Amino acid sequence: MANRHSAFQRFPHPDGTACRDGQARQLAGLRARLDDCALSYLTALGRPDGSVRDALADTVDGISRLVRPGYTPLNMYPLTWLRFANLLAYAVDAALSTEP
Repeated sequence: MANRHSAFQRFPHPDGTACRDGQARQLAGLRARLDDCALSYLTALGRPDGSVRDALADTVDGISRLVRPGYTPLNMYPLTWLRFANLLAYAVDAALSTEP
């Protein structure tokens, strides 16, 4: 997961010129929340608390709402983030299912 998080951090931020007003801020906020969730996951050694799991679920939902059907240049960012967010959510769920 640490390698995926490093790759996510290197991915560029959205170009503000391709976004509507306020959408660039929304994208930046979702990216920051996803980064915070990943850091919490790594800091907690794969066992984040309930607030992190809730924040991750909200972030995945927020990113999903931004993805549009078909090819649009703006999909490049949310789709990549969504793949990472889904991987992180899967890792959290897998860790919880193995707890005694």
